[in-house]
Amino acid sequence: MRKRTQLPLTALRAFEVAGRLRSLKEACEELHLTPGAISQQVRALEERVGVQLFDRTSGRYELTQIGAQLLSRLTHCFDDMEVALEEVVAHAHPKRLRLKLAPSFASRWFAPRLADFFSHSPGIELEVTTVAGTLEASFEQCDFLVRFGMPTWPDLDAIRLFGDDIIPVCSPEVARAIRKPIDLQRQTLLHSALRPHYWRQWLMSAGLDVNLAENGPIFPDAIVASEAAANGSGVAIMQWAYVQAEVERGRLVTPIEHHAVSENAYYMVSSKHRRGEKKIRDFSDWVKATVAK
Repeated sequence: MRKRTQLPLTALRAFEVAGRLRSLKEACEELHLTPGAISQQVRALEERVGVQLFDRTSGRYELTQIGAQLLSRLTHCFDDMEVALEEVVAHAHPKRLRLKLAPSFASRWFAPRLADFFSHSPGIELEVTTVAGTLEASFEQCDFLVRFGMPTWPDLDAIRLFGDDIIPVCSPEVARAIRKPIDLQRQTLLHSALRPHYWRQWLMSAGLDVNLAENGPIFPDAIVASEAAANGSGVAIMQWAYVQAEVERGRLVTPIEHHAVSENAYYMVSSKHRRGEKKIRDFSDWVKATVAK
């Protein structure tokens, strides 16, 4: 049986992340290390293999030809290890379903449907984690996550949830002072830090001055902004899917019936490698049925 030499796993991981992201700063964020620590690990790896993996002459981390070849193999290996660990956890906890959701999605889309989900999947051990961004979320310690964008993810199964459809909302009292779009310039515009471009996107689509979006308080997410709007603090810009129920109940109103829609959408995604697992199939079936209603 072949004996393995002592692999420099820390150095290999540092090189793989720095090479894959093409950014020392982003590598630091993913690995929670300093630039100096990552550079030291990469240089140690270069000394061990006796070749230069990065070309540093331009002051940037550019892969050499040999570095690119090694990166391709390492990324594949680390992906395989990640899948192997996911399979072990899945088999050890067949009833545990772990989701990573944005706060707004968790409270406005998923939470109202929990009773229906538990009816569909009795006995499931649900674990929900909220994450600040849907683009950067990873499958570390989760089975499903919500991703925003366009489905150009070859290794993922993606179920479309709803489109990027945004509209202003406010309290009925504030709405009385808004007769036409231009009236928004006399209102306080409420912003979400997670989607800071939404007001500019909507104003541009409505043919209004996008500079209006430069003013107004910024809240940590859209849900806090919508609560402020419901209590008469101003006008929030929201995903229609998150506020439709409250508009139907009359707690919020849409003072201007203009929707801004982009090509992006929200998707529930999971790894294609795990589509054969029962809990993955069951949750995917429930999501598809829920979206189809």
